[in-house]
Amino acid sequence: MVDFNAEGAFSANKAHILELIILGRRDELLNTFQLWREHKLSQSAREEGTKYKLRAVLFTLFLELDRAIFRKLSKKDKKGVVTELERYVELKEMVLSDDEVTDEELINMFFSINNVLDDLNLIKIDTKRAYDTTMVENENDEKGL
Repeated sequence: MVDFNAEGAFSANKAHILELIILGRRDELLNTFQLWREHKLSQSAREEGTKYKLRAVLFTLFLELDRAIFRKLSKKDKKGVVTELERYVELKEMVLSDDEVTDEELINMFFSINNVLDDLNLIKIDTKRAYDTTMVENENDEKGL
């Protein structure tokens, strides 16, 4: 967690601080998913309570990312008017709802949020370009070397 009382806290890039907070919330969500799955597999009485915590953590992460999710899951029509896509509306309704959700819906909510985080390059780890060492001369020719 960020120490806002530290002198250097606000000399850092604000976006970087927010990224760290978001990644911390995602980590909490993953840990809660692990605990929920553990309780589910062991048929523990704590499964329902953990599921409620999981929904609460999902809710908080969604609130943190709402505008980013909206931008990624919305589009502009020909007149430049932004329209909410069905995926965004559905995700928002599920996250904000107090109704019971299935395990599959819960996991799909996580995947939707995770896809947005991946699109924002916050969780992307496979960023290295594939390089074929057998085609070095072809690449040199393409670059005029």
